[in-house]
Amino acid sequence: MPDLMEAIEKLKRNLPSLKVETVPLPEAVRRLVAIDFFAPEDLPPFPRSAMDGYAVRSEDIVFASRQNPAILTVVDAVQTGSIPNRPVGHGEAVIVATGALIPEGADTVVPVENTRPLTPSEFSPFAEVGGKVSVLVSVPRGKNVSPRGEDLKKGEEIVKVGTRITPAHIGLLASCGFWEIPVFAKPKAAVIPTGSEIVPTQAKPSIGQVRNSTAWAVAASLKECGVEPVVFDSVPDDLETLRKRFSEAVESFDLVFTCGGVSVGQQDLVREAWKGLGAQLLFWHLPLRPGKNALALICQGKLAVGLSGNPSAALTTFDLLLRPILCKWTGAREGELLEQRAELTEPVEQVNGFVKVVRIKLLQNGNKLLAQPLKGQLSTVLSSLAQADGYAIIPSGNGKVPVGAVVKVLVRRDRLSELDRCIVGFQPTLDLS
Repeated sequence: MPDLMEAIEKLKRNLPSLKVETVPLPEAVRRLVAIDFFAPEDLPPFPRSAMDGYAVRSEDIVFASRQNPAILTVVDAVQTGSIPNRPVGHGEAVIVATGALIPEGADTVVPVENTRPLTPSEFSPFAEVGGKVSVLVSVPRGKNVSPRGEDLKKGEEIVKVGTRITPAHIGLLASCGFWEIPVFAKPKAAVIPTGSEIVPTQAKPSIGQVRNSTAWAVAASLKECGVEPVVFDSVPDDLETLRKRFSEAVESFDLVFTCGGVSVGQQDLVREAWKGLGAQLLFWHLPLRPGKNALALICQGKLAVGLSGNPSAALTTFDLLLRPILCKWTGAREGELLEQRAELTEPVEQVNGFVKVVRIKLLQNGNKLLAQPLKGQLSTVLSSLAQADGYAIIPSGNGKVPVGAVVKVLVRRDRLSELDRCIVGFQPTLDLS
C-alpha cells in the first residue's frame, strides 16, 4: 500500500488538463478564467467628475472662503453622457454631474454643497447657466476629479489566467467591453455504482438489497469540488457488463468514479474489469480506516478512482484524498478542507499501520478547541458523518491517544459558517502526516 501523501501525489499528477469553453460575461462569475485579460484602453477613458458640483479653474478659487467667496459665471452644464459646449475660462464655472466629462480648462470640481447661487431657487441648489455662483471654499487642483486611466491604464492586466472571476472582475471586464469570456470548462465525471444488490433510490429494496446512496453522496461531493457528475444506473457484479460500462464512461467523461467492488471478495470485480480494459494501476488499498478499500488507475489516459461501496468509507477517502486536489484543480475553494489543532475529549484507539479518521464535533472551551468523537464510527454508519463538523486524524500506532492530546482536525470550509467558535487560523491542507 502507498502512504497517503504518495497516493495524493499520484492522483494530482494524473488529473487531466482542463478544457476551455467560452461563456457570456454574466455566466463567468466564479469560473476560472482561461486567458490573461488586459485593458484595451484607459479606464475611465476621459477625466470625469467624482461629485455633483462645478468644474472650475483652481487658480480662480485659491482664496475662496465663506467670508470671502469667489464669484464665478456659470457658462455651461454637462450631464453624464454629454459633451461640454465650451472650455472653462478664467472666472467661469461649468455645472457637472457625477461621472460627467470634465470640460477643457477646468482642473478641479467644487461640490455643490460648498457653493451658493447668487439668485437662489427653491427647486435646485445650482445656479442657472448665465447666472453667478459663490464658491465658499478653496479646492485644490485635481480634487474631486477622476483622471483618465485612474482605474486602469491601457495595457494593464485586468485578470490573470487561472484566477477565479469575482463580481469585481465582471465589472472591470464589462467596463472594458469584454463579453465572450474564455474559461476553463468544469470537468465531467461519471459516477458508477456497482453491485447486484443495489437498487434505484426510489425503489423499495427487497431482503438483501440496498438503495443506491453512495454514488449520490460521491456525486454531491464532486459537485462541491467544481466537477459536474453524472450518476449511472447500478451495474451488477458481472465482469463483461462492468467492462462495457467502464469503457463507455472513459469514452465520454474526463474522470470516472466507481462505488463498490474494490475489496477482495469473490464479487469484487472492479479491479479485474479495469484490468481487462488495459488500465494501469496507480494504487490499490490505502493505510486508512475507514477508507482502506480504494483504487486508482489510468485507462486510455483518463483517471479512474474506485471507492468503497460503504458511503462513510467512500466519503472519508474522497474528503481526505480527492477533495483537496479537486478543489485546487477547479478553483472551488468553498469545498476545501481546512486544518486546525484540537484537544481530544476522550481517548481514541490507534490502528497499527493505518491512519485512523474519527468523525468529530468541534467544541470550544475558553481559548481551546476541542474534538469530541461521535458515536457510530463504523464505515457502514453514515448518520454520524452527517452530524460531524469534521475529522480528527489519528496517526498509526498500537496504543491509545489520551484525553487532552492535541491532534490534527480537518473541517470543511462550509462548516465554519455554522461554527461560532475558533475559526481564525484554519488553513487549506493536503498534509495528512
